[in-house]
Amino acid sequence: MGCVNYWTSPFQVGSHHLARQFVRAGYEVGFLSEPITPLHFLGRPGRDLARRLGLYLCPRRFEGGKLWTGVPGALLAPHHSPGLRAAWLLDGWWKLSYPSLVRTIARRGFQEVDVLYLDSVKHHFWLDQVRAKCSIYRVADYNAGFGNFTGAMRRLEERLIRTVDIVAYSSERLGEVVRKLGPRHMVYLPNGVDFDHFQGSRALPPEYARLPGPRVVYVGALDVWFDYELLTHAAQQLPKVSFVLIGPDRTARARLKGLTNVHLIGPRPYVQLPAYLQHADAGIIPFDVGGRPDLVHAVNPLKLYECLACGLPVIATAWEALRALRSPAYLTTTPQEFVHELRRALATPHDRTSYMQYAARMDWARCASSLFHLVKGLTACGTPTRLAG
Repeated sequence: MGCVNYWTSPFQVGSHHLARQFVRAGYEVGFLSEPITPLHFLGRPGRDLARRLGLYLCPRRFEGGKLWTGVPGALLAPHHSPGLRAAWLLDGWWKLSYPSLVRTIARRGFQEVDVLYLDSVKHHFWLDQVRAKCSIYRVADYNAGFGNFTGAMRRLEERLIRTVDIVAYSSERLGEVVRKLGPRHMVYLPNGVDFDHFQGSRALPPEYARLPGPRVVYVGALDVWFDYELLTHAAQQLPKVSFVLIGPDRTARARLKGLTNVHLIGPRPYVQLPAYLQHADAGIIPFDVGGRPDLVHAVNPLKLYECLACGLPVIATAWEALRALRSPAYLTTTPQEFVHELRRALATPHDRTSYMQYAARMDWARCASSLFHLVKGLTACGTPTRLAG
């Protein structure tokens, strides 16, 4: 599995959960993230980089020893900064890896595999460097909507979609994009939830002990799709509500100054998330639909299922993929509606059982079943694919 995120990242996204599903299905899994380079250390290294460096220096095994993982290191790697956008670097950065990625994978026994899974275009070269009975590219976001997704990456993604055996997409908007490129096979694979992970009573998080209720929580990236103006409006209109934002917060600290009821606590390990959700009163997903429509309309929100699995009401801005889910979330289209629905959700008793039942239907084992069925058929008689061009 060649993925964007490293295995121990606080952001446990779809590929992490699918890796666990592969392990539970009897596979041994090799999980590689995008690389680190010497350039990463020119700034002030943070905890995230320290964790990545640890996995570069000492690859480890997880999931009962059935999942091996590491972080590649390379002299240079593709990036959206000047000098690193070149197509030649995107094509060949792996040749600058140390130790050699290809030799490392061969030593680990992954030179011939049943399944090659990619969610990052930077891992494209594995189509030519390992023999796989079945290859998968998962499109979980509208990647062209991100500012760091270069033109060379977009063209490479289109080639990947036309080349691999299976393209998995997480929303119908993404399915439309994929379908136009003529994939061999495509399968709808929405985000899901590890339902059992969010069950069982957890202790009150220490940060919550000093925060007055009600508590409203957001968990995830505070990136370009986050509507800071909406959050500011809600915090000003509801001064007695404690808004807790969990995730990397450099941008948020600059955008949310002076709001005494907004609490930025940084990222938290996935194992701790159930406690932060169970002891909150509502979850919010304030995405900037108007400012980033192409990006947001394609999002299938993993955080929705995690909040519902804890019995939390969810208040969100309304976008195409979220409407299609027909979830019990409160959907809003204006700042006034958002505040109104949030106030109503906090004042109204809820049928927590119905929220949890909805989330249980979105357990990863169920969501991934169609993909695994297709994989089984292709690996029974598959032949390796190669990335032409």
